[in-house]
Parts: sequence; C-alpha cells; structure tokens
Amino acid sequence: MADYVVNKAGAKIFSDITKHKTLPIPTLLTQQAEGAVYEVLSVGMHGGTRTPIATVKEGGKSVAYVLPEGLNGWVENTMLMSMQGIKLLPSKIEFGILDGRTYAEIL
Repeated sequence: MADYVVNKAGAKIFSDITKHKTLPIPTLLTQQAEGAVYEVLSVGMHGGTRTPIATVKEGGKSVAYVLPEGLNGWVENTMLMSMQGIKLLPSKIEFGILDGRTYAEIL
C-alpha cells in the first residue's frame, strides 16, 4: 500500500502527517507589515488527523504543507464555500501571525 495519495492539485498527501513540513508563516510586528504570500491551489483537512493542509505552487511543483491549528476555521469555510460552488482557490494568499493570531487573507 502506498504511503501517500496525489491530490487534485498534484501534491503528495502522506498518510503520516509528520512527513509534511509546516508552511513558513512570519510573525509580524505591526499591522503595516506584510506576511508571506503563497499561490495556494487548494486547502483541506488531513484524513487521519483532521489537521489543516494547503497545497502551494512552489517552483512549478505542487507541495502540501501543514497549516497552524489557528487556520482550521478558515480552511473549513473555504472548503464549505467550494462545495457551494464559490471557488476561492487557486489564489494568492497572504499568511501572517499578528498579535498572536494566525491569519490568511486572499489578495
């Protein structure tokens, strides 16, 4: 049995969530500071752990990253909107941590 599947965006999703890196998200000192911008192809929840993941376009390849728990609600809302026919992704998304809270904002 394979230890991963390939999602619709073309990224490997490992059955062992620890094989995925966490998406690098900067901590911002002010509201004027800019977070990290990624081209996010899709988001979802890892099957076994319900951990939020994002598939990001990186150097011409699709790579799946673990997202911080603080983005669970954002991932769930994005998935729900997609099921209702409102496709927010793929899109450029800014990620950051401001005042201890992680955010994701569509650009």
